[in-house]
Amino acid sequence: MGLGVAIAFGEMLSPGTYTNVQITWLHLPPAPGVFPNGFSLVMGTLVDPLSSLMLVVVTVVGFLVMLYSIGYMHTEHGLPRYYAELSLFLAAMTGLVLANNLLEFFLFWELVGVCSYFLIGFYYEKPSAASAAKEAFLVTRVGDIMFLLGIFLFFYAYATAGPNGGWAANGFVFAHNGSPFLAGVMGRNTPLLTVAGLMILGGAAGKSAQFPLHVWLPDAMEGPTTVSALIHAATMVAAGVYLLAVTSVFIGFTPTDQLAIVAVGGFTTLFAASMAVVHPDIKRVIAYSTISQLGYMVLAVGAGFAMVGLYHLFTHAFFKALLFLAAGSVIHALGTQDLFKMGGLKKHMRVTAAAFAIGGLALAGIPPFAGFWSKDDILGSVYSTLGSHPLYWPFFLMAFAAVFLTAYYIFRAWFLAFSGDHIRDPTLPPPHEGPWVMQVPLVILSGFAIVAGLFVFAPGFASLLSGAGIPPTYTPTDLGLSAISVGLGAGGIGLAWSLWGNGRVYVLPDDSALQPLRRLLLNRYYFKVAYDAFGLRVVYTVARGADFFDRFVIDGTVHGFERMFGAASDRLRRMQSGVVSDYAAYVIAGLLAIFVLLLIVGPYVVARLGGA
Repeated sequence: MGLGVAIAFGEMLSPGTYTNVQITWLHLPPAPGVFPNGFSLVMGTLVDPLSSLMLVVVTVVGFLVMLYSIGYMHTEHGLPRYYAELSLFLAAMTGLVLANNLLEFFLFWELVGVCSYFLIGFYYEKPSAASAAKEAFLVTRVGDIMFLLGIFLFFYAYATAGPNGGWAANGFVFAHNGSPFLAGVMGRNTPLLTVAGLMILGGAAGKSAQFPLHVWLPDAMEGPTTVSALIHAATMVAAGVYLLAVTSVFIGFTPTDQLAIVAVGGFTTLFAASMAVVHPDIKRVIAYSTISQLGYMVLAVGAGFAMVGLYHLFTHAFFKALLFLAAGSVIHALGTQDLFKMGGLKKHMRVTAAAFAIGGLALAGIPPFAGFWSKDDILGSVYSTLGSHPLYWPFFLMAFAAVFLTAYYIFRAWFLAFSGDHIRDPTLPPPHEGPWVMQVPLVILSGFAIVAGLFVFAPGFASLLSGAGIPPTYTPTDLGLSAISVGLGAGGIGLAWSLWGNGRVYVLPDDSALQPLRRLLLNRYYFKVAYDAFGLRVVYTVARGADFFDRFVIDGTVHGFERMFGAASDRLRRMQSGVVSDYAAYVIAGLLAIFVLLLIVGPYVVARLGGA
């Protein structure tokens, strides 16, 4: 793995180079008027700075999660199945980031989805885990259908708009050195291209749990914490943002699509953060933070800064994996995810407490931790577009407001779990650190959470991102935005300290005017309830109607003909008596019937023929 990571780092820090190895899997001959040059379906591997960035994330985080699993999962049943599914999950994500065309991308995209279904439902004996796995699979399938439609629409636009048949010549391949599609389609704001871009956005929203397809991710916490770390940091949800990034870089979005992407990303940052501020489950708090942080990445891609979004994805992977694995250490020691049963763990779990604090500072955007550099680059980049895109303003402000909530909810979790003098639930087992295979990944990820953001100052990394709005030096405007952002983060931490620090537990009075808002947030704005009601009343009703039509119209017609012919054959069978005299009577009766028919109809036919 070390050699592979070293090669990936080399490609990542050499923005002008890329390696593309491919073979023609299927070739169709030319078809006049459709594919003048024929159609080639290729399969290949593309290693460039874009894919190398993701490859480093997938391999490094994947290895550390595997190592951590040795200690965390050692008492669980079904470990061969667990490691097989986890390995397939990482292999699928690796194939996805190395795919050099959209069709191959989609194949690995689906494999990532089915692996997430297996892993979220690892504890399939628990009804809640089985339900969460089905929910994740079904919700993401909605996005996958949209993604596939987007591929078809882009293919049609490419094949008809590009010279010489467009995609017919290269079969969906991502081209670094220019392509007919880039010359013939980019920059056009046609309805077809707009719809295609919106379908790609739908696919990304499903995988990356963006509004309104966000409901599955908090429930996915029913899987093992190691799976949660991998899904949130390096595989499942990262795939959606990566899809938007490669589409933006290699194909391009129309201005209408960009506004829609900015709206989804900006709104999701604040929407998800608001739900995290009240939740009592340590894993679900971190899950909501993932949805919110992915919103920042989507916002950057929509505003035209794909590499800035991927830069935040890069730093986010390390501190989000750190937060989940630190939470896993707490759950491994205490056997509970309820923050209000914890407390005072800092004295007993110093490595875990420090790791969670480092991850929290990175998430809150406090310098010099990794999240500060990438998150502030997103805010600065989007701010630079507001003059030419005034419709971006509301979503930029939402993203800024989410900075305060992010710092508040992650340190609310830290203070509830680690501060104070004692555990609030005395029935819990004595807290303790996990084995070294669990602590080593925490230490390594803590180091990455501190220094990963500083990669922006590396010459190769800076040149990789410079065309996407990350300058090597910061302007006074950038510094001013950073100061405001850090101030909001510090204010969120201060509020969390005042309410939850030193073992304090703030209880909202029953008669408070904020109680309805608290219930609204705990019930996730009732989106899950609404989706369940829609499924029960609309989807189930349609399914029952389709079942009725299938049973009583289609099957009824078939069975009706079956019964009719069966009855007729039964009657004819009874006429086959085997008595020769009966058969002779039938023949004579038939001849008499024909003779009578001729006597009646014959003169009429002759008259008609004579008249003609």
